[in-house]
Amino acid sequence: MLGAAEFEDMRLDLAAAEQAALYDVAFASLNRHWSARGATSVGSVTRICELVHVHAADRPQSDWKAVVAEATNEAGFHVRWDGDEVASLEARP
Repeated sequence: MLGAAEFEDMRLDLAAAEQAALYDVAFASLNRHWSARGATSVGSVTRICELVHVHAADRPQSDWKAVVAEATNEAGFHVRWDGDEVASLEARP
């Protein structure tokens, strides 16, 4: 028989899986961009990755594109999209 603690564990497991899926989708597009075109600096990549984690907290996987846009914006970049792919990251003045 399942009790309250087991249901809470399952809820947390599902939330963690949803969060991991959001990270996977968000980072996949950024990684493809950086692999194909390079990144401005290790510091910028690290900062954007940290901000993706911050902005992804308690958000559904479907918000991945908004999470990427918010994280890159806060890191000082504007993301341009080509569909679901990052076309460019331009430093804001």
